[in-house]
Amino acid sequence: MKLQVMLLATACSLAPRLFAQQPATPVITLKATAAGDMPISRPSVILSAMCDDAGNVYARPFDPYDPMSSFQAPLLEVTPGKAAGSLRINHSFQSPHAARTFFVRAGEIYVLTGPSYGVNDVVEFVSNGSVKTQVRLGGLDSGVEVWHLAVFKSGEYLLFGVTGENLRTPFTAVFNADGRFVKKIYEPEDEDARQKAEGGDPRYDLCCANSGNAFAFDQADVAAGADGNVYLLHGVSPPLIYVISPAGEVVRKLRIDAGDPALTANSIRFHAGRLAVGFDWLGHVPQNLIKVIDLKGNSIADYEVRESAGDSDPILACYGSEGFTLIPRGGDTALHLLTVKLP
Repeated sequence: MKLQVMLLATACSLAPRLFAQQPATPVITLKATAAGDMPISRPSVILSAMCDDAGNVYARPFDPYDPMSSFQAPLLEVTPGKAAGSLRINHSFQSPHAARTFFVRAGEIYVLTGPSYGVNDVVEFVSNGSVKTQVRLGGLDSGVEVWHLAVFKSGEYLLFGVTGENLRTPFTAVFNADGRFVKKIYEPEDEDARQKAEGGDPRYDLCCANSGNAFAFDQADVAAGADGNVYLLHGVSPPLIYVISPAGEVVRKLRIDAGDPALTANSIRFHAGRLAVGFDWLGHVPQNLIKVIDLKGNSIADYEVRESAGDSDPILACYGSEGFTLIPRGGDTALHLLTVKLP
């Protein structure tokens, strides 16, 4: 029931929001172009989309009114400019296990599986959908609901989600490559987010739900760096990134000034020693901002993306040498991929 409430909250968050002035910082305007469709069988929302090294985009659409069926559905896969397909991974799971969330790294797909609470495994798949490894995670409290998974370059796992009464408390933990618990992370900003969610702060309190915390839900994302760290984005304004080592240490924190308090970060990707952070302007205009920063948080470039397909709230799926690939937060019959070429 808690899960369905939180997915309904995501659907609420897709409603039009008040438009705010654009940031004063000069930006480079880029045009997004259509790059193919990812068909969906019913109206759905997505929390995250990621690419493999070949540029294939993966996403897990959720039906907010029937979330458990969504967890049994395949990952959708599309190569920009080519026909979409699906990666059927769930035939490997025994009921009541289901795919909770996923991560893509070095051409391989990692899926966190398990029942609603309790036992969780990380299953590693190769590109044809066959199982390569399966690791049982130890020491994960049954009251944790995980929303984001990351895999370190050295093989450790980071889990990020919520726990506690009404799922208000952020939860972050690192596990060894063999599944042994390494360390729980709880920073002062996590406690502040818990208090603000419990106090009804609209930046943290999920719309329509009276449960959960946006600090760890649709305004959060993860990226694994070639430097060996994981970059954990908390997108509530102002955006905050934890740089986390495989030992579970927060080695630094990056605070991003987007120039406008209404800009909300929703996605983060790593490429060539840089981070691209995707924002939306919380309005009903087809524009988004992508900020490229270095690994210390210094600004490199700002790009205003003007969409061509009319989709709302697109999130950043890919970042590479040629540019970006975006995918909308939700759709009725298809998710329309957009590509953005760098000048």
